[in-house]
Amino acid sequence: MLTIRTADKNVPYYIMKSTTCVVQLRKSHVDKWGSEFSAGNQVLNGYYYEQEGNDFLYQRLVKKIKATVQAKPVIYCCSEMAATDTFVMEESLHRRILKCI
Repeated sequence: MLTIRTADKNVPYYIMKSTTCVVQLRKSHVDKWGSEFSAGNQVLNGYYYEQEGNDFLYQRLVKKIKATVQAKPVIYCCSEMAATDTFVMEESLHRRILKCI
């Protein structure tokens, strides 16, 4: 699992289950979320997690829509967590990720 930095002050990062290694796009691409990428961008593909309920630490995998993200904003690799459909993030991990931002 990876964490992706955002520009949103309310949501500083997203969690993603990567399904590919980093690839360089040969042509422009628009993913199913509407994000646009130029030829030559280095990207990863996978699925986002979203907050479940009122607590950011509770996350659920969104399997319906595959996402593409640029590799550059990846800020943390969560090797200590299994990429399951739902999980509860430990507060200490959340704090370590925030320190990377």
